Amino acid sequence: MRKLNNKKIRWIIREIEKGSSMSWIAHVQDVTRVRIWQQYNQYLSTEEIPKLMKPGKKPEPISDDGIILVNEMYEKYRVGPLKLI
Repeated sequence: MRKLNNKKIRWIIREIEKGSSMSWIAHVQDVTRVRIWQQYNQYLSTEEIPKLMKPGKKPEPISDDGIILVNEMYEKYRVGPLKLI
């Protein structure tokens, strides 16, 4: 589960700019001080508030050959693509 979201990151940056301690911010957000430092250093280097990306690998489209192969194997064996592996 991701504990930080874009709204919380904006709040963290504002609190640091106000002068709040990293330890207090980390305690309130229930993350480590290192994570707070990472977000703030990224903000300092890019001068933009960091945005979180969606986790995981991007899906790859299935080729036409792959679709044809799965359909042929389904007709022959009557099983889906995961069972063919």
